[in-house]
Amino acid sequence: MTQDNISVLLIEDEEVWARTMQKNLADFGFEVTAVASTVEEALPALNAMDYDIVLLDIHLNGVNSGIELAKLLHTHYHKPFIFVTSSLNSHSLQEAITAKPSAYLIKPINPASLFVTIHSAINNFQQEQPAGATVENNYDSFFIKQGNKYKKIDWKDVICLISEKNYTRVFTSRDNSEYLIRSSLQKAMQYIIPASLRSRFAQVNRAEIVQLSYVEELAGDVLKAGNKTFYITEAYHKDLKKSLNIIS
Repeated sequence: MTQDNISVLLIEDEEVWARTMQKNLADFGFEVTAVASTVEEALPALNAMDYDIVLLDIHLNGVNSGIELAKLLHTHYHKPFIFVTSSLNSHSLQEAITAKPSAYLIKPINPASLFVTIHSAINNFQQEQPAGATVENNYDSFFIKQGNKYKKIDWKDVICLISEKNYTRVFTSRDNSEYLIRSSLQKAMQYIIPASLRSRFAQVNRAEIVQLSYVEELAGDVLKAGNKTFYITEAYHKDLKKSLNIIS
């Protein structure tokens, strides 16, 4: 693996540091797949899994929420990550250690140190895996932040995704609840729903995507799924019938 095809997810709430690191990463040939400044922005990016390593600020929004994200990275996403911080007291250090980062970087970050640390972190992470083993990512679920907690959602329980301005509403069957993710519907379909699961979903109009396993009835341009009613626009009708294996 060379820096030319290493993709980096940057989670940093200070704009000046985010811009600086983006420039340094680009100068070295790394690909920055996304930049997030809050937990709410970071979760959709983490769920997308289209990155090799994460640069993660410990003190997001002035608190240690970066450590909570790091624990998810270690236990759920199985991705290497580097903690970035401008200060690290003994309490924060002890808490950070429990998240098992691959490395630490202290601001201001020397560009050469950034380059070397990313490569070392990835190499160390790969060497920690058992011989012959492959790292399995959990593509069957994702996390949504609710207050101070992270709610795990199984994709099999998602009935539909509905666009709402800069957010996407996710409706689930398990608890008949809805959750908001900070992402457009198209980005959710392209990046958040794992590629291996996208065939399970079909768009029925510009604002709604339905999981096919919940479809109960199709009558003309009206679709019923999971006790909800959806109206199919002409642009999506043909592809929907194909996804449902409707021949005539």
